[in-house]
Amino acid sequence: MIRNRMKRRAMAGENLLGAWVFSGSPAICELYALAGYDIVLVDTEHTPIDVADVLACVRAVEAGGGEAMVRVPGHDPSHFKRLLDAGIHSLMVPMVDTLDQARAIISACRFPPRGRRGYAASVARSGLYGFDETYAETAHEETFLALQIESAGAARIAGEMAALDGADCLFIGANDLAGSLDKLGQLDAPDVLASIDAAAAATRAAGKVLGTIPIPGRDASQLAAAGYGIVIGECDMAAVRSGALADIGRHRKAFPGR
Repeated sequence: MIRNRMKRRAMAGENLLGAWVFSGSPAICELYALAGYDIVLVDTEHTPIDVADVLACVRAVEAGGGEAMVRVPGHDPSHFKRLLDAGIHSLMVPMVDTLDQARAIISACRFPPRGRRGYAASVARSGLYGFDETYAETAHEETFLALQIESAGAARIAGEMAALDGADCLFIGANDLAGSLDKLGQLDAPDVLASIDAAAAATRAAGKVLGTIPIPGRDASQLAAAGYGIVIGECDMAAVRSGALADIGRHRKAFPGR
């Protein structure tokens, strides 16, 4: 079966740096992998990228020698089933607010008797199109689930959520967590930081991988030093925007345009 090197590295306590891909461009995915990012995260929550395009992106990451993760659009079990069957074994799940939601997500990603994932391993990419006859028995060992803590309520139960078997990582979504406190965009507000830090401490205490994004005053290096094992910072669309604005700024006088 496809081995999840990223999961092994994260579980071993390595600090992993990642980049978001919102464009759905396989070329950008391959470039990020070649550049040396530990994780290339393809986002399908906030984009129109479909499963076929996701798989093209994942194959590009793999061609570049990297490790891919995909953020699913929501909690519908069909999202997990289709991506897992496509051989994508690291998933990020947004807006996990309750223990029941977390348990249902974990169950949807595991074959019986551990869960309720539907079986197609004998013909799907996940089971190497039937060439891996042991896939169903070992798939849970290679699956990496990052559940996103994106509300103050979820932060309060982070310890219980992290304690669940199958919750490999809690990834704190600082922007939406701030929004849940009516502080959207105020990532340095004391109550926002307190909620983030409480969830982080509970996750570390449970012995699970902790992840997040950089925020003002806390860059990737500082977060790694504080115990965050996964930090996803760079974003392709933001990088292209910054590059375009910088280029225009350098040359606008010679090319006044509009």
